[in-house]
Amino acid sequence: MSPSMRGRMSDAEQSAFNRDGVICLRNVLTGAEVDHLRHAVAGQMSRLGHSPTGYDFEALAGQVWDQSQSVDTGEADRFDMQAMKALIRSDAAARPLLESDPSAETGLFFYDVAAWRHDRGVRKVAFDSALPQIAASLLDARYLNFWEDTTFVKAPHTRQKTAFHQDLAYFQIEGDQCVIVWIPLDAASLDNGVTQYVRGSHKWGQVFAPNVFVSQTPFQSSPEGRCPDIESAPEDYDIVSFAVEPGDVIIHHVMTVHGAGGNMSDSWRRAVSFRYCGDQVRYLDRKGAIAQVGVTHDLSDGDRLFSADYPVVWPKPWPGFSLAEAFDALDGDRAGKA
Repeated sequence: MSPSMRGRMSDAEQSAFNRDGVICLRNVLTGAEVDHLRHAVAGQMSRLGHSPTGYDFEALAGQVWDQSQSVDTGEADRFDMQAMKALIRSDAAARPLLESDPSAETGLFFYDVAAWRHDRGVRKVAFDSALPQIAASLLDARYLNFWEDTTFVKAPHTRQKTAFHQDLAYFQIEGDQCVIVWIPLDAASLDNGVTQYVRGSHKWGQVFAPNVFVSQTPFQSSPEGRCPDIESAPEDYDIVSFAVEPGDVIIHHVMTVHGAGGNMSDSWRRAVSFRYCGDQVRYLDRKGAIAQVGVTHDLSDGDRLFSADYPVVWPKPWPGFSLAEAFDALDGDRAGKA
């Protein structure tokens, strides 16, 4: 089935997304596309400890809550984790977010970003799969920019939860015409930490400050309010999750509040997320947003996202056009002129 056929949304799917702020779509990616992402994630994980962007949040959480331990992130320097530890320790409401697990096994909560910048397989999926058309349809966007990718892996018996949070304040954007596509690379359910969503929270009309995922503690640099303590009373919220297989995707609105449990199973839970922005989104050097990796643009607040850092991935100039190949050619041409 061609990407254009797989990218067509039904009225019922559109209505569900508009109502709930999240939707699960089945069999969207091909086996080859899933394999591209698995290969990229394997490469990222092989560089843990030697990468400037790769972290084990399970290990870091242990170092945060053990006052006697210093913070060791290897060569990763995207976050000042020593300062983050001090911030979390100073937060009277902060507490460890851990599953109960009788196993003595040590888990792994792997995090990395921006694989698209160095991995052609990721670009092929982000740019040339059915996903851009689906995202553009859900957002009713005239055109679509790719923003970034993030990798989240929870190994078997990883106790660390992912604190509930909202994505908008993590991004340097103004406007909420944006979706996040969560792509499982393994079968995922509540047992091994599939993402959970607060249905309808995209309509709350409130922006929440970012947190560091292992704690509800908001970034001090953000002027936005603290996300509600959903973990302490999940029964008070309409929380939905989906059991998914490789090839399926879960898409949520940028304002939808979400989090995840640990992985208490014997199976890995690897996932990649893509972020897409519609034509109404503008650049905003937002206070508290996480600095992106490798950006070279000189955009100012209020500018459209017209930059090689944010490729326009929909619409395509003609059927069958490969944006990944065009990007590679352009990138090679830029390198040759450097």
